[in-house]
Parts: sequence; structure tokens; C-alpha cells
Amino acid sequence: MNTQIYSSLESDGILLATIDMPGRSMNVFSVELMDALEALMTRVESDPAVRSVVLTSGKTSFLAGADLVMVRGYTESAHTLNADQMVELCGRLGRQFVRLEASVKPWVAAVNGTALGGGLELAMACRARLVSDNPRSLLGLPEARWGLLPGAGGTQRLPRLVGFEAGLELLLSARAMNPKEAIERGVFERAVPADRLLDEARALARRLQGESFNPASKFAHLAQEDVPIHTPETVQALARRFGVSDADFRDYPAYETIIDCVLLGARQPLAEASAIEMRQFLRLMFNPVAGNMVRTLFLSRQRADRELEAPWDLRITHVTLGPLSPEHGLWEQALAKSRLPLHNDMSLPPGAMIITDSRGASHDIRIGTLSTEPPKGNSSTAQALLTSPAANGCVLEILTATQPTAQALAALAVRLGGALPYRSGDGFSVLQRLARAGRESPDAQSLEALRLLVSGAATQADTLDVVACAADLSPSWTGGPLTYLWTHRTRLEPQFDNILRTAWPRVEPLLRAACS
Repeated sequence: MNTQIYSSLESDGILLATIDMPGRSMNVFSVELMDALEALMTRVESDPAVRSVVLTSGKTSFLAGADLVMVRGYTESAHTLNADQMVELCGRLGRQFVRLEASVKPWVAAVNGTALGGGLELAMACRARLVSDNPRSLLGLPEARWGLLPGAGGTQRLPRLVGFEAGLELLLSARAMNPKEAIERGVFERAVPADRLLDEARALARRLQGESFNPASKFAHLAQEDVPIHTPETVQALARRFGVSDADFRDYPAYETIIDCVLLGARQPLAEASAIEMRQFLRLMFNPVAGNMVRTLFLSRQRADRELEAPWDLRITHVTLGPLSPEHGLWEQALAKSRLPLHNDMSLPPGAMIITDSRGASHDIRIGTLSTEPPKGNSSTAQALLTSPAANGCVLEILTATQPTAQALAALAVRLGGALPYRSGDGFSVLQRLARAGRESPDAQSLEALRLLVSGAATQADTLDVVACAADLSPSWTGGPLTYLWTHRTRLEPQFDNILRTAWPRVEPLLRAACS
């Protein structure tokens, strides 16, 4: 088995444990890492020479959450396992953190970079926490973005550390803190320069040796006197208070479930509160929304990012723009934020753009948005449509472009707020067609998406779902128009026209693989 955590025992009884998963740029919680943590805890408990633990990372970040491939497996297991089996499967990490936290030998987290999801939950389970002072480090619980909740104690420890109001805001918004805010909130004791982090953590671990775990000393808001009693009306009111619309509350069950966790677990011992949290977590595992969102917004999105990205050595050196009308305001804003050298040339046609790349090639483009008419110009001229920024990013749709021009536009997309470059297959805007159908109904949009797939205008089902959600044309809870169609295929199949009916035997296996 590959080593996941390296440890060395120092003369003063401090065990320095370094998480460093082989073959990964970031540490993430996987079955193998949980096995390694289990073995490490057993050693700490059984070895009298170990008096305290300093836990850190061998990578530039600390730990970037759970392996969402594993989490996706949890959602699939919910189809075949009962509730007790799911508790055993999904609750392992939370039980490990309860055990770690209650250890008579104190654990100190030396967080040397980004800690998200399970990474921050691990740090919060430690007796004490220090963080490096790098302002770019991200510290948060982003699970709500994928229809999940932090199910390893995050909904319990965060409010006890930072208070009910601040904790619930961070959980529902899924936003990350920088080290400065995390210290002000009380998640970490202090920020330390990277070159002093381990020494400071060692000193703290040494001072804590021999002290038993006292929740009142660890948690500034242990009493939780300001947490209201759980009622359905209170849960709905809190969601509205923290900016969750009634529609999102209905369509994204994670919001209600997170609030349920915080209220139901309040004032309970951590072991019992974590068990309450796990029961609520299972509500999401048995609901298809979390599976749809994890697959489309994370797993398929990662694959799309890799497949659609520009060559690593290609970049845009400058941009020349023709006259722009008010309908091009989205482009003006995005290009201004890109910090690329911009030159205005009034001799160019309206809506024209020339991008020059690091290989010395220039590319003529006609620009537009989803709300504009298709850019005018020679039919062979490449076109680029930019979507408005939304919760899941934005999309740069590429039409009628040669391979070099498409690669250059993909390089430009990186500078436009990290837009996802998407190349349509037939010269017509796939996203405009989805937008028009979506204004009619989700059913109409899903049928239009199937037509696009059958016609070859869209070539991959999972990628089409990704761009539809990234462009905010399909609600994230659906997983995209083709996932929606697959979910409702029995109801929608009678609405197929002759072309779709004829093509269904061919595309049905593709959708089963991509959307189920």
C-alpha cells in the first residue's frame, strides 16, 4: 500500500505527521487516507512515547476536501444499501474525527495552505489550530455548492467555534475565508509565517501535553444559547434570512438539511451531534439532486476543463477591438478585468476583435452574447459568444473556428474570468438554442438538448450538461438538460419526434453512461 501519511517521533514526544498522498497535486480524503488516519490514531493511542501530535501537509495546500469520486460512489450506493449500511459507509470520517478530538494526547493542526471541506473539518477536530499567513489560502466548507453538507462534523464544530450566526452564514454561502478572517472568526488561533509554522505548532503541542480534552476550552460558543429550537417554520425563516430564496430552498435540499443539522445538533455532545449530522447527510445521499450536482458540477466539469483547455504553452499577448455597441458591454467588462493589452481600432467592423497569441498568429473574431443576434460577418469568420458570470462560472462558446483559432480562444477564456471554452459542432449557437427552449420549459430544453446531441451539434452528453449549468441555462439541481431528460425519460419519450424516436436506440446507451 502507498504511504499516505509520513510520521516521525521527536525527542520531546511530539509525533510530526505529514499527509502527502502519492501521485496527487493535492491531498483529498479517500478510503486509503482514512485507512492511514485510522492507523495513525491507533499508533498515537498505543505508543506511550507519543505525547502529542502535530498534523501538517507535505504539499503546498493542506487538504482540499473529500475525493468527490468517492462521494459520487456514496450517492450510487444509496440505490442498493439500507440506512444502517449507509451510516457505516458514509459516517466513517466523522467517527474518526470524534475519536481524534477526544484523544488524551492533543492533536495540533499546522495548516500550511488551502483547507476545504474535509480538510477544514479535520483541522477543526484538532485540539488547536495554526495556519500559515498566506493570504491566498482558502479555508471553508464549500459542500453546499454541490448539493451536499459537510458531513464529518462541520455543521457542528463551525458554529461552536465562530457562533451560530457566522457559522450558518458560512455553511449556507459555501464561501471560503482567508487566514485573516478565519482567525478573526475564531477558527484558528493565529497565523504564522510559513517558515515558522511547524516550530510554533510544536511549541503549542508541547504546552498541551498532559491536558485532557475540555470542550469548553476549545469552543468559544459551546453553550449555543443563541441557537433557536428546531421547527419547520424556523428553518424556512432562517433560510430566507441568509439569502436562500424559496425556490432554491425547494429545489436544493442541502439548504434545509444544513439548517436542520445546526439546530438539531445544538447543545448536544459532539459524538451525538455528529450522529445527528450523519442522519441528515443521508437524506441528501438518498436524494438524486446531490448525485446530479456532484457528477455535473465537479466530475464532468473537471473532465471538460481538461479536454477543452488551451495548450499549456499558448497565451494571448494582446487584443484589438473594433467599435463596440452597448450590447457588447459584457465583453468590455470581461476584457477590462483580463488585464490584457487592449487596442481600439475604429477601422474594424462593429463587434470585431483580433487576438494575437504567443505563437505570433492573429485571429479574426466576431463577438456576441446569448442575448445578441449572431455576429455578422463572413460565414467563415470565427465567432465567440460570452455568457454572463453566474454561480458556476461562465462559458465562451466558439463557432466556425479553425483549430488554431479555437485554441487561441480557449487561451483567451482563461483570462475572461476562467470561462469554460465550448466549441459547438455545426456553426449555430448551441447555447442560444438551449436558452430559447429553456424559456419555454425544462421539458422543452431537455428535448432540444437531445436534438443537439443527435444532430452532432453537441458531441458529448456530459459536456453539454456542464456548459448548460455553467452558463446558467439549466438549474444545477437538474444536473443539466440531458440528465433531466434521462431522469424523466419515461414521461418525455412520448414527446419524441420521428428523428428522436429513430435515434433513441443509438443515444440511449450514451445517456445511460453519462447521466445515470
